[in-house]
Amino acid sequence: MRAELSTIQQTLTPEAAAVLSRAMEEAARRHHGQTTPLHVAATLLAAPSGLLRRACARSHPASAHPLQCRAIELCFSVALDRLPSNPNPGPNQNPGGGARRRPYRTRSWRR
Repeated sequence: MRAELSTIQQTLTPEAAAVLSRAMEEAARRHHGQTTPLHVAATLLAAPSGLLRRACARSHPASAHPLQCRAIELCFSVALDRLPSNPNPGPNQNPGGGARRRPYRTRSWRR
């Protein structure tokens, strides 16, 4: 999986590759078994000059309060806290993998 991941990262711009790398580090720090779009969005919002933070600030320029983006950042943090974690990830587990979640999504409606 690492070879595939490095190939993917080579196709990204340096800025996008850095965001993906930081998101993967955050997933690993939180002991999450995979890196999700939520990790990437939280990383984009946390960066002071990040695209998502700028979009947040510009979305309602007349009524924008500096703490609005911080409130959204806290919502992302709470959502990340609610993701299941694996305190002892094995050597073959990669925080970039995402295929393991699919069975859990479909199982709830198949009764």
